Amino acid sequence: MMEIRSQEINLECEINGIDKGSLKNLLVVKLVCKDFNINFDILESINIFKEKEKVKVFISNTRPPYTKDDFCAHGYVVTELKEGSSEQQKFSAIISLFGLLVKIMGKESFLKTYGLNVMDHIYFCVRKANIS
Repeated sequence: MMEIRSQEINLECEINGIDKGSLKNLLVVKLVCKDFNINFDILESINIFKEKEKVKVFISNTRPPYTKDDFCAHGYVVTELKEGSSEQQKFSAIISLFGLLVKIMGKESFLKTYGLNVMDHIYFCVRKANIS
């Protein structure tokens, strides 16, 4: 019998920029968090974020509660790449939200830090910090 453990990752971040994506009507929201930077795709028509806003990021293997004021989607961990020499090494984890991408970058492996694996099904939610 397979055991499924409930896991929730909570990060406090600030929106450092919102850029046009490479496809029509696509934006890339750039977040700066304590140990990781996160870039995620969002459609212009559903973007609820502004630069310099403080947000909370939730990554979970179970569906979290959410409201119309949150951006939530589900998808799969696709890969994690390691770049650079051992002194300058950087990791980039990629999550696919059925087409929209989330890229999590840091000096440490995001997957190892939080015990995630490639092809894990996850929920990715971004909530404005001033909304509980």
